Amino acid sequence: MNGLTLLTLLVLAMTSQAQCPNPQPCSGACGSVHDPAIVKKGEGNYYRFSTFGGISIATAPSLKGPWTVQGDALPGGSIIDLPGNTNVWAPDVHHIGNLYYMYYAVSTGGSQNSAIGVASSPSMDSGTWTDHGSLGILQSPKYNLIDPNLLIVDYGVSLLLSFGSFWTDIYQIELCDPLTIAPGASAYQLDFNSTGVGSVEGSYQFWWPTNGTIYYYLFSSSGACCNIPPNLPPPGDEYHINVCRSENPNSGFVDKNGVSCLSANGGLLVLGSHDNVYAPGGEGVMYDSDLGLVLYYHYVNPSIGYDSQDFQFGFNIFTFDVEGWPVVTG
Repeated sequence: MNGLTLLTLLVLAMTSQAQCPNPQPCSGACGSVHDPAIVKKGEGNYYRFSTFGGISIATAPSLKGPWTVQGDALPGGSIIDLPGNTNVWAPDVHHIGNLYYMYYAVSTGGSQNSAIGVASSPSMDSGTWTDHGSLGILQSPKYNLIDPNLLIVDYGVSLLLSFGSFWTDIYQIELCDPLTIAPGASAYQLDFNSTGVGSVEGSYQFWWPTNGTIYYYLFSSSGACCNIPPNLPPPGDEYHINVCRSENPNSGFVDKNGVSCLSANGGLLVLGSHDNVYAPGGEGVMYDSDLGLVLYYHYVNPSIGYDSQDFQFGFNIFTFDVEGWPVVTG
């Protein structure tokens, strides 16, 4: 190997590491975490919610842990009368007024017989959640009612719930309050991948002012989730985290090259597989007073295992490049 080739490989390796930092350290209950949602309670503990059972709750004094499992939000499962109601998916938790609201999905693998429900709590602790059942969003052959995420616009003036997976991917609907669909509201499409390579699901929206403009960022998990050897997809087709953005919260999302994420398969890769991180997804975003902007997610560590119970909790710090696009930095 000549010196130039060796130098090139070293530069490429350093570039890859710079673009894909490993997850921040995590201690305590960091495994068996799928589709995490995190809320910090005032200046106190962090609460982490995750898929399966009645939505597992864990708490920690820091995002790095030590995480301790406290129990389930819905110990008996959801009151929604559909298959899968004792194995609840994809929690999304927000503090609105004096209550915490948790949106969740009831479904089974590969089925569109699904519903999005909501529960509320004054504290987020296990045993304090009241299940209000289904939001009442109508089922449709166009979408699947899973992976809910609430975007709070203008400090509560508008509430927009995104959801979806496979079929025609990500949709959004307006709420008039945390428990109620807005009168006359119907779901409209935000993001779609027509290539047939995996899906777009697990959307997460947040807004942030960059370069003097408020942008609405739409993160999503794209690709094939949850495959087990020897049935892994071709490299690059596994789960990975993309982002699009718009100056509007409900339309016009494009990637960094200006490619539409609705009509032209746009999407900027934020985090993909690297090192011992395989198929990151189920992401969320939060601002932490100690760390700054944080991207959290689940991932597979191949040295531990690919089964759902082996999924790991991960998070990284991110910032924005000069054009206002998210970049994972640490």
